[in-house]
This record gives sequence, C-alpha cells and structure tokens, in this order.
Amino acid sequence: MGNSSAKAPTIPAKMSRIALVEDPGSDVFGGKKMVIEEVDVPEPKSGEVLVRVAAAPINPSDSGKWKSAKIDPEKPLWLGNEGSGYVVKSGGGIKANNLLGQKVGITNMKNGGSYQEYVCVSALEGVFPLPADVPVEDACSFFVNPYTAVGLMATAKEVGSPGFVHTAAASQLGQMLVKLCAKEKVTLINVVRRDEQAEVLKALGAEHIVVSSKDSWKEDLAALVKEHNITCAFDAISGDNVGDIMSAMPKKSTTFVYGGLSGKPIGNIPTMEMIYFGKKVEGWLLPTYLRGASGGTMGMAMRINNMSKVVNPGLASGGWATSQFVDVAPEEMWGKFLEMQKGQITNQKLRIRFPQPEPVEEAPAAAAEMPAAETPATTAEAPGAAAEAPSAAETPAAAAETPAATTEAPAAETPAATAETPAATAETPAAETPAAAAEAPQSS
Repeated sequence: MGNSSAKAPTIPAKMSRIALVEDPGSDVFGGKKMVIEEVDVPEPKSGEVLVRVAAAPINPSDSGKWKSAKIDPEKPLWLGNEGSGYVVKSGGGIKANNLLGQKVGITNMKNGGSYQEYVCVSALEGVFPLPADVPVEDACSFFVNPYTAVGLMATAKEVGSPGFVHTAAASQLGQMLVKLCAKEKVTLINVVRRDEQAEVLKALGAEHIVVSSKDSWKEDLAALVKEHNITCAFDAISGDNVGDIMSAMPKKSTTFVYGGLSGKPIGNIPTMEMIYFGKKVEGWLLPTYLRGASGGTMGMAMRINNMSKVVNPGLASGGWATSQFVDVAPEEMWGKFLEMQKGQITNQKLRIRFPQPEPVEEAPAAAAEMPAAETPATTAEAPGAAAEAPSAAETPAAAAETPAATTEAPAAETPAATAETPAATAETPAAETPAAAAEAPQSS
C-alpha cells in the first residue's frame, strides 16, 4: 500500500535534466557533450507515477550509445536506463496510487530517462519497490547488472551446463557473478586481461581465473573447461575473442555473445568445429531472455518476479548485487566521465546524485502477494536497457578498463545490451514486479 499518511511532497514547476547535444568543432566523444537543461516537470498520466530521482548510474549500455547517437533538437534523446528514487505523485489507477511515497527502482522509461530530477514511469512496467533496508541511492543499479547476472546463470542451467565461462570478468557484472555463483554453488571460470584484475577477483573468492595476456591462456582455459565439464560460455568482448573461446569449449557447446567491448564483429570462428563438433555461437540479451519465458506475458511476469527474489536480498550492504560507485553531481558528470575514459576504471562506476530538497517519509514495502488483477494483461517491452558488459580494459587489445566509450555493452554494456546489485530481506511480490521487460538494459 502507498503511504497516504505522509505529508505530500512539494513538486516544483521546473527541473534540471542532463542532455546530450552536438559540440561543433570538437573531436571529443564524437563531437558531442552533456549540458544541463531546465525544463518543465512532467505530469504523470493514468497508470503512471512521477518519481523524484535520487541517483542514476552511468552504465556501458548508456555511454555506448552516446558517440553514435543522432541528435534531433526537436526530439530529445532520453538519457539514463535505470535509477532509483521516490514516488511523489500518481496519475491515477490502483497500482499507481499504491506506490505513492515508496522508495523504488525505475527502468523501462518511455517519456524520459533517469538523468533528470523527475521522470514519469509506468506503474506496471517500470517501477520496482525496493527493500526497506537498502539506501535509495545504493539501489540505483538494481536492474541491469543484477538481472543480467541471474539471467546468465539461469541460461547456463537451461542448456545443461554445471557452470560457465565468463569474459571481461573483472567488471562490476563479473564481480557480481563471482559472488552469486559461489552462493548458488555454480562453477564459474573467469577470464580477465591483467594480473591485477585477477587479484580483484581472488579477493572476492573466485576459484578459477584465466589471464588472457599470458601465452598459455587458451590451453589453461581449455583444461579448466574439460576438468569441470563446462559446455557454456558468455563473452562480452566480441571480435576474435569469440573464436578463441569457442575453440576452448567441448563438442556441442554454446558460446553466447552478450557484449561488444572490442568494437569489432565476431571473428576467428572455428568453422569446422561448428560443422563437425556441433559447437554453436548465439547472441544473448536480457530483454529477450525475460520475454522468452513460456506462458506469454504472465510467464514473463513470473520470471521477473522469481529473479527479483534472488536480486533483492543481494542489494543489501555487502550483498552479491551491490555496486561500487564514484559519486558526482549532475553539473560535474560530463567532466568526470571524460576523465575516467582515460584511465583504469575497474571498480568504478559513476553515480549521478540528484539534490533531494526535502526529507522523504518512506512508505512501508509492498505486501507479499499480488492479486491476479494487478498483473498487466499485456506487456510488450521489458524494463529498458541492455546488459551491462564489462569495460574496454577487458578487451585483449586494450590495457585500460574503459567503459562503453569503445562500446561497453548492459548491452553487456554494449552490443545492444549488458548488468549488478543484491539486496535485502524483503521479496518483491509479484504484484510489485513490473510485468514488462522487453527493453531491459544489458550489463557491465
């Protein structure tokens, strides 16, 4: 239920938002830059809520699109695939009204993005009530990486593999997978570019790590794959790395590509091994995985609900789905982003913190079960981003771990898609789980 007893928050007429604009004469970031604009605060329609954004992350699935984005002055480019904040107004409807005052995660926004102070979101398709014991700003990366992590692990199980290989494994998504797979007792073979990245994973408890800058890495990987009977791999890099991974895999194995950090097309494919040994390569995208549940829209809603039960407990402090952030104010965001593109960014994800003009009295978390009436009858799209894949540093050709400037996929944070964060004791009831997730971000 919503917090009907809480004092109604004051909503201003104007708000600030971060906008991507052309920067004529500049060769920085494709001749584009970010500016702060003052615009009207949007008004929620029936079935929508107005969310005051507290924080929003910069995922590779966000920044990977900026360089090539077409700027149309008449049609704003919404920025920000996910975030967190408080519901401050309802446009009407049972679900929207019940969300008033609640602390929520947001995604799948259709008329705005999370890089603005206020945004309207569908109560059914893009709002996720957050566990009571998770600070609102810490849950801003609640969707892309954490749900991708759960989806990758589930996919490996579905193809009958006791574990899987994961490249660009020192990313935030990769670190989540180390902790989640240990918790779920799933074998994980991590492939990283540098020794220092291997040390980061060892500190988290990773058992199997292959460093791809070493001459013997392909043989080392093949030996681990054989020892643990692994038949599934997830690659976030693309390029020739895909062929290298496939060659280390056994007969009838599947290599899923969910990111494109190298900025190159899939290559070096072992054609004869595909023909004679039944090896396969497929694309993987979080929204596609969410929509792929049997049972249509209801099946997708159930899949998201079940995934939420794994993600939410991991969002709490020290949980498997938590992220490591570098905080920045909206007006400082662009300069800090460009600075980070030049150096090492392992364990660093920018988090935009928006000013909170007044204390918010939080509503209690939603109840445990969702009445059938609350389940949306139709839902074409999953929450909006693409799996956040690790950073460019994981690319064999690169030494620095740079986010999606090269193309970090949520959509892994970069093919079109790529994800990270665990959390609390409360489980998101089916009623509280948005039934749509077709355009979910993909991870990093």
